[in-house]
Amino acid sequence: MTRRAPPLRAPLAGLLAGALLAASASAEINPYPPSYCAALWEGYADVLGDRGERALAARFREVSVRRIGEAETDAQIAERRPWMVDLMNAYIYHQDDQSRRLFERLVRGCGDLAGDLSLNAPRD
Repeated sequence: MTRRAPPLRAPLAGLLAGALLAASASAEINPYPPSYCAALWEGYADVLGDRGERALAARFREVSVRRIGEAETDAQIAERRPWMVDLMNAYIYHQDDQSRRLFERLVRGCGDLAGDLSLNAPRD
């Protein structure tokens, strides 16, 4: 009998594979373009509440709009935000280890990008 992945892990594996393929096809130096990071922090705030994450998402969105335009940025965020909500739910509420690792990788990548873009600096 072949074991099947639990329902939450199969979509997350697809998300991981898709994210890695998209990242490898990207012209960005950082594997996560700003729109992906905006989606991450919007999804995070959707699940755990907003403690500044939406403001950070907005700053990533601003950078993305300057790079690829508003329509493409918003399309990428709209596509990935539900994935980030699913990722957060699997990690927080189902203690899924694969989701935790992916979340940690996303946070590191987006943190590096925020540092590169000086998004962590206080705004006037």
